[in-house]
Amino acid sequence: MTGSAIVAYIRARSGAILTWAIVAATFLITYVTFIRWYRFFFPDSRYYLAMAYLFGGADPETARDLTVDFADPRGIPVPPVDDLFGWGLVQPRVVYPVLSVPFVKLFGAYGLAVVPLLAAVALTILLTLILMRRYGNVVAVATMLLVNGSLFLMSFHTGMLTESLSGLFAVLALLAAWRWLERPSPWLLVAMGAATAASAFTRQATLIMAGAFVMAWLLGSLVGRRNSPWMWPAIVVGGTAVGCQVLQSLVFPSFSQLDQFLKQAGAETLGEAILRVPAMLLHILASDAAAMMRADRTLLFLIGLAVASMILFWRRTESHLLLGAILGIALYNVTNGTPTQFRYATPGLVFYVLAAAVIIAHTADRVTKAIADRRNRSMAEGTTDPAAPSAASAAEPAG
Repeated sequence: MTGSAIVAYIRARSGAILTWAIVAATFLITYVTFIRWYRFFFPDSRYYLAMAYLFGGADPETARDLTVDFADPRGIPVPPVDDLFGWGLVQPRVVYPVLSVPFVKLFGAYGLAVVPLLAAVALTILLTLILMRRYGNVVAVATMLLVNGSLFLMSFHTGMLTESLSGLFAVLALLAAWRWLERPSPWLLVAMGAATAASAFTRQATLIMAGAFVMAWLLGSLVGRRNSPWMWPAIVVGGTAVGCQVLQSLVFPSFSQLDQFLKQAGAETLGEAILRVPAMLLHILASDAAAMMRADRTLLFLIGLAVASMILFWRRTESHLLLGAILGIALYNVTNGTPTQFRYATPGLVFYVLAAAVIIAHTADRVTKAIADRRNRSMAEGTTDPAAPSAASAAEPAG
């Protein structure tokens, strides 16, 4: 390719190139900030590291000893072997440790950070592509600035945790669903089910995906006054999510979500615990909002935009998906009874991003229309306004 051809190529794609440059730069800046001043290793990480050693060929005692060597200097105690490998909450979470085995063999315990980083990069790329194609470059930049500027999201996605993988599987299932809506194929339904099952064995968060898809079907049917084409994606994702949840409770019975709920609610019966749900939910929301106000207002802005968009554009599929995801998040968060600063919601990040993009795109469209109207009036009156900027193109949000 000649020099002039390269210049012409860059000029023709300058908008997309600039978009990718901004997204990459902001991701890198926040990631460097995170690795410089924050931690990679969390209490949950000890289970994943021990499983990575175990799946890599170490015996249980050796896997525990290696985990202790890494966790003790960081002030994180490692339970005995039976609890380390026998706790039913984390026993099903095998996808992340299995994928981490070669990296742990290569880099030691620090190799556990490779898979979350790769998943976070893939998630960022896919979110940017979705936003660019559905809403335009300007909206993609504005929305991804909020995503990449969040230290909470960066810590959840690139720390030694399962969140970025879960979020990636949700995006893959959504992409398969969109493709199925355009051109139905049994293989796309299989892909949705596979992504849901993989997510289920990454962390127990698939009811977020299921809630999003089911609500897109139900509310889409109500708004459209006919059966929504989201029916089969909802059935496949919802059925796979529930099936995996039941299977895990049968195969790994040492953890009971009901017992956890009763304990956190301080109740002896399920009915008593349910009565305490409003107070628990209020406490979680207040605690999370206060934490974000102190340390991550960017994430709070993203959530606020998404929720406002869900209410204002309640007829849109993006709003239905977000509402269903929020219901799934609330179920997990309340039954665990612990404020998590949006961590439990990260598997459903794509649904927040889509809803936020809708309101940003709508605002950009209104601003562009106002500028164009102002210019047309000036031209009709035979005058020009030198202060009026040229109208930038803004993509109409997809319906």
